[in-house]
Amino acid sequence: MPHNRKVRVLAAALLVALVSPSLASAQDLQKSQGRLYWPTIAAGTAATADWVTTYHALKFFKVQETNPVLKPMQTTPAKMITVGGMIDMAGVAAWNMTLGPKHDRLAVAGLWTMTAFRLYLAVHNHMNEHRAERR
Repeated sequence: MPHNRKVRVLAAALLVALVSPSLASAQDLQKSQGRLYWPTIAAGTAATADWVTTYHALKFFKVQETNPVLKPMQTTPAKMITVGGMIDMAGVAAWNMTLGPKHDRLAVAGLWTMTAFRLYLAVHNHMNEHRAERR
């Protein structure tokens, strides 16, 4: 499988995983999920934009990852994006399932905050490309 195709398949799988809100059977959780649905979609989309720009910057420009957990994997961007995406997915699912049922307004605010921060990171990655030397 060509490298470009692997990246597209990985990005598509990451997008689907991040955008799909967790399903649960508890009645109060289902009620809060209605309110959490769009913020979860927005947070997943913003995280995907951040990961796409991170991959592009690491692959084609001389930049460094600053996250200490992911920095050891920066020489293999696809692996780093996969691990980071799984961390994001687990974090959003845990956030929605633990905070969402009893404090849905706080959960919604947290998801919108995550969305804003991840969009900032995506723009920051893009701006770093303009300042960095091409590989």
